[in-house]
Amino acid sequence: MGVLLGGISSLLYGVGDFLGGEGAKRVSAPTVVLWAGVISFPLVVLVAGLFGGEVSAADLWLGAAAGGTGAIGLVTLFAGLSRGQAAAVAPAAAAMSAVFPVSVAVIGGQVLTPLTWSGVAIAAPAIILCSWVSEPGATPFGGLWYGLAAGVGFGAYTVIIDLTDDASELLPLIPARASTMLVVLAVSLTGTWDLTSFRSTPRPVIVGNGVLDVTGNVALLAGLHAGSLAAVAVAASFYPAVTVVMARVVNAERLRGRQVTGLIMALAAVAAIAAG
Repeated sequence: MGVLLGGISSLLYGVGDFLGGEGAKRVSAPTVVLWAGVISFPLVVLVAGLFGGEVSAADLWLGAAAGGTGAIGLVTLFAGLSRGQAAAVAPAAAAMSAVFPVSVAVIGGQVLTPLTWSGVAIAAPAIILCSWVSEPGATPFGGLWYGLAAGVGFGAYTVIIDLTDDASELLPLIPARASTMLVVLAVSLTGTWDLTSFRSTPRPVIVGNGVLDVTGNVALLAGLHAGSLAAVAVAASFYPAVTVVMARVVNAERLRGRQVTGLIMALAAVAAIAAG
């Protein structure tokens, strides 16, 4: 059940990330993350309240910490996707968001199978192939850095939110969503990120992204409560296939042969880690 819920979250994330990238083409990526958070926050409170649970102060702080790392991941991912590099950014983010929790699990004493190790080994060359562009004026491996940074943010989110007690149910998602918004606001106050008003945003895209991201988080946390960190985290990392396919169909984004190979390898790596 945990892996199934992780797979469902991956589908939701994939569509939501595509919408987030589209929104970041019109306004800044932090603006998309902030207003998607504002729109979806009541939904988080409603769903978490319906499930109930017993939450401790530690669970709330862990939720807030996870939301902070998730904010960095979302902003970085949307910024990369907005540059029309879905085939480079999304697989790199997925591979890193899978490898990061698996690495933490290993450090924590979990023993990996040879199949899992093979998936980790495949992930590195897959990331390079996905991110390898050579168009005139394009930055070589430009999408790589966006993807890796986003993957670390998402991986850290998964690791931290997994530390919450099962009895807390979905309640840690409330401080997580609040923290995401606060981090974006705090960084923007330093002048590092620019924000614009909600009126100037592509509102349908923002609403869609916010709702899909929240439902993806709900499925992910429910999956983590039902299964192991490594298996669920990897199952939740299949989203790039959805994002890349949508970018190809909707935006006719060009995919080079090596990027297709890299995407297939990235999915194979994720599948091997999950199966192991």
